[in-house]
Amino acid sequence: MMSMSPQRTVIRWSLRSVGLLACYGLAMAPALGAQSGSAIPGDPIAGGRMFVARQCVRCHSIWGNGGTLGPDFATVGAGRSLQQLAGMFWNHTPRMMETVRARGIDWPTFTETELADVISYIYYVKLFDEPGDPVLGERWFLEKQCMQCHSVGGEGGAVGPPLDGYARYVAPIALSQGMWNHGPSMQARQVADGIPMPTFVGREMADVQAYIRRTSNLRNREVVLLQPPNPNIGRELFSAKGCVRCHGPAGKGTRYGPNLLKATQQLKVSEIAGQLWNHSAKMAAAMRDRGITFPQFRGTEMADVIAFLYYLRFYETEGDAQIGAVLFAEKGCANCHTPVDGASIGPDLSKSQAVLTPLGLATAMWDHAPAMYDRMQSAEVEWPRFEGNEMRDLSVFLRSMARN
Repeated sequence: MMSMSPQRTVIRWSLRSVGLLACYGLAMAPALGAQSGSAIPGDPIAGGRMFVARQCVRCHSIWGNGGTLGPDFATVGAGRSLQQLAGMFWNHTPRMMETVRARGIDWPTFTETELADVISYIYYVKLFDEPGDPVLGERWFLEKQCMQCHSVGGEGGAVGPPLDGYARYVAPIALSQGMWNHGPSMQARQVADGIPMPTFVGREMADVQAYIRRTSNLRNREVVLLQPPNPNIGRELFSAKGCVRCHGPAGKGTRYGPNLLKATQQLKVSEIAGQLWNHSAKMAAAMRDRGITFPQFRGTEMADVIAFLYYLRFYETEGDAQIGAVLFAEKGCANCHTPVDGASIGPDLSKSQAVLTPLGLATAMWDHAPAMYDRMQSAEVEWPRFEGNEMRDLSVFLRSMARN
């Protein structure tokens, strides 16, 4: 079914589609979900190992590496919150159940922490997009007049520093960080010279990065591998660098700055980097007016902040309990989980500890899916599906019911 072992599959995915990430599974990789005070659940590094250990890779692939019976998780995970991904898993349970039983595979079970790790991994792999197009990058480099100030491969201006050194990187994070740090001086010089400030849309920054890699005269062209960006460290930096003063501690916006969850929704790293640059001049001016120092980034700090912005969508727990109550009835949950004459077919969820956390419910549903599937098949009951934010609303309702 596969041409390489699961461990080699994960390593190949890491190098092929990311380039600057350390291979998943190395001991040096940090536990992204283990930071104190973090609001981001799950460790995607551990989730990558779990994806192989629990044999998920036999049916599902990451960037085309793995099984083909189920969807490629690098594609389906983009832009979905943790509970939306949990709902997607649940919706496909009947098909998965039939497949694993036909192949003699044991149904994998997870603890709440393990499921959080796997879901976080599936969300994380979409953070980085494929390398850009160097042909388009050359076009943007000329059209945006970057060449008037910067040189690549010995050609271009000498107002700003040569960009050849950025050829060590595949993704444009280092380039984005350099542009950000020099943004105020670049903007002042361009205004003085009458050169319009460049803006980037879509994958244009990734394309420029690809052009620099192709054109650079840098002798040492070995790719620099960085540690995986850490959204939890990014969350701490978001506060330490003063971003919270305009965008709020959760990035949901204030009267000084927009809601970053909406601004970065479903954007990949190169697109988020472009958006940060596009608004840097306006942000710098607003910060000067308020007496706030324009933040500088070093090392992997920009990567961590971008990862934090990418994860804003992931852990949304605010739902509507009233909608959840309606769903509990309409989806048929009440038929098995509401006591009648002191007894119920399934556990009484008003007394269940599993519903007290968003992923506790999803974990209990997953682990008990085989028994639920058999019971519903014998009773000829339709398998309930959860779309959009329905799983989140149901979770909020059950949590409120259990605490009353």
